[in-house]
Amino acid sequence: MMRMKKIVVDIYGADAGPIPIIQGIADAMGEIEELHPVFAGSQRLVRETLGALGVDEKCYTVLDTEEFVSMEDDPSTVFSGREKTSLVMALNYLKEHTDCTAMLSPGNTGALLVGAIVHLGMLPGVKKPVLCSALPCSGRELLCLVDCGANIDCKPKDLLQFARMGSTFIAALCGMDNPRVGLMSVGREDCKGNALTLETARLLWESSLNFVGNLEGSDMITDYADVIVTDGFMGNVILKNTEAVGLQAAQLVEELLEKVPQEQKPTLVELREELFRRYAFNSRGGATFLGPKKPIIKMHGCANRYTAHACVLQALRLEKAGFIPALEQAIQ
Repeated sequence: MMRMKKIVVDIYGADAGPIPIIQGIADAMGEIEELHPVFAGSQRLVRETLGALGVDEKCYTVLDTEEFVSMEDDPSTVFSGREKTSLVMALNYLKEHTDCTAMLSPGNTGALLVGAIVHLGMLPGVKKPVLCSALPCSGRELLCLVDCGANIDCKPKDLLQFARMGSTFIAALCGMDNPRVGLMSVGREDCKGNALTLETARLLWESSLNFVGNLEGSDMITDYADVIVTDGFMGNVILKNTEAVGLQAAQLVEELLEKVPQEQKPTLVELREELFRRYAFNSRGGATFLGPKKPIIKMHGCANRYTAHACVLQALRLEKAGFIPALEQAIQ
């Protein structure tokens, strides 16, 4: 008998609204027969959207609500009085159902972070949940940036734990052995950096991780390290800048297409598509919270149909690799 793969999806929070999120999950259902999504949101909207795509109501579950945590809401609102919001209902479902393996949401990042701590709980030994993202890298597919926005003020021991969790994440996602860990600084030399990076580097050198030393901004998209460790302030700047530069390059190719001879256009079209594939993060998935008892994947605010589909594949990939048990072992 085929075992269902349950993933709970908070449909609210994306700039384009909930319909593209629902459609993207439907795309994943068409690709993965055993997938059984649990939608937290309007039952009417989910049924109408999936019905138009020919999806049988028996193939999914809906936690019916039209309440949600907005981007303007203070993250602390998830502590009490918001039990009927889609985000809290999804988190509680994830906690209470052992057969539900992950949660996806395009909603309020801060509320999702606080909600993960309050409603789902952290793995033993985790001090702070951390947000990591897979970025394009020269010569291979992906590298892991951790933290990319969850923790602004960090201590050296926090970054050491981020490094352990990020190393486990990229190993599971990409089937990688002994990932190389680099620390973001203002130079490769051990003497470079502020007090945070200097002390973190010392802890990393003393750890069992495959630490290769400091790296600087120009090393970001090279094959220098598999995991880049930094605080959430710097990490978020890096994440947004990487996406912006990549998409700007794709736009430049788009402009060149109007100027070059016809015989040169096929090559430029191919280059443009490759740039969009690498740097348009919506086609790759979302950022993953590391530390909660089950994976929570945060879709980008500009999430679309392709994002939701990619996030399902990312969640199932982590499950297949035994990510959570591996993370528990790494933390211990």
